[in-house]
Amino acid sequence: MFLKQLREPRVFITLLTIGVLLILSSFGVVEANNMTESGMLLAGVGNVGIAEITDMLQKQGVEFEKRFKQLDRLDKEMLEIGKKANRKNFGGGFGGSGQVEESKSDLASLIRSRGEVKGMFSGSGPDGGWTSAPVLAEGIGGIVRNASALRELVTFIPMDTGDSYEELISTTLVGAKWVGETESRPTTDTPKLVKITTELFEEYAEPVISQKLADDSGTAMVDFLVNESSISFAEAEELALFYGTGVNQPRGLDTIATVETADDARAWGTIEHIPTGAAGAFAATDAFDAVKAVFYKLRAGYRKNAVWVCNSATALELSKLKDGQDNYLWDDGNVKDGTPPTLLGRPVVICEISPSIAADAKALWFGDWNQALRGIERTGNKVLLDPYSEKPNVVVYVYRRVGLSLRNSNAIKCLKFSVS
Repeated sequence: MFLKQLREPRVFITLLTIGVLLILSSFGVVEANNMTESGMLLAGVGNVGIAEITDMLQKQGVEFEKRFKQLDRLDKEMLEIGKKANRKNFGGGFGGSGQVEESKSDLASLIRSRGEVKGMFSGSGPDGGWTSAPVLAEGIGGIVRNASALRELVTFIPMDTGDSYEELISTTLVGAKWVGETESRPTTDTPKLVKITTELFEEYAEPVISQKLADDSGTAMVDFLVNESSISFAEAEELALFYGTGVNQPRGLDTIATVETADDARAWGTIEHIPTGAAGAFAATDAFDAVKAVFYKLRAGYRKNAVWVCNSATALELSKLKDGQDNYLWDDGNVKDGTPPTLLGRPVVICEISPSIAADAKALWFGDWNQALRGIERTGNKVLLDPYSEKPNVVVYVYRRVGLSLRNSNAIKCLKFSVS
């Protein structure tokens, strides 16, 4: 109504005249009292009375007050949205300071919000109780890599699609021959190809935290859950490296058949072992000979990148071995500068999950692990949050997909603590 009146010419001229007279009065040209008493206020502006002008000004004040209240309410609503989204410096304007503290952990924010922060993460399950947070994948993956000895040995190939990785390996040589100028050229051997398929398998961790503890503990408890899940992944991978059954998980080295047969005569996919000559121990004499046999039976092309793997107990026994001149054959390296221990000049990686010395145990491994094994993984880990199934608890479901298989059985050897 007020805006409609303002658009009328006579009202506009009246308000303009009032503005001019007020400016003149401020410089002493016109006295305010005289304007009112003499009726100068109405000069030339038509039939507009003082009461009507006062009424319009009051309505104008009411309209402005309503608009300011609406802006203030809108500003508060935007501030609340910013708080839920954990956005820093979100807000401002007419009503709020906008200083919202940003959470140090996305997962902590997600748990404390009971999965309500839909703008921060993508995806929602059929029951509406799951929220996917793939943004956490890189952090978890990094922790796994730092904790797992396997990740020091094998480079994992990232996969964005598919459930398996296939490659062809040539297992035999062409067999070139020398001939004279006029001699016939009979056919040579044709290489045999083997298709190696590495499948993806899923591993998961599912810790539970109470909603109250999630609300009160800040990021500390949530970070603890993430770290524990990551350590669990690392241990599961290394267990699979040696003891995996091949059923819903990779097949481990300790479950793959080994024989005391050279590369040229051994079936592909079978690993060569070298016996120590005594069950569950090194031989009583010339104990180090078996270790040297493992070293030199691995072809030179693999030896240049080969690494020894054993647990600490086996490493201790190896470090006691001496040559005929009473010299230790194990080099402890340098802890200060990070130089690893070496055996016959090649580094040793300590993996505590690997087999210990026992009768018929394969407790020492040596090979070019990147050539021997194929590792694959689906890019990124996933975190699913379920705040409804076990109220008042929150189920944090973390999972990842990894594949590991024997790729080249000639690229790795093992020392077997057995008579033969």
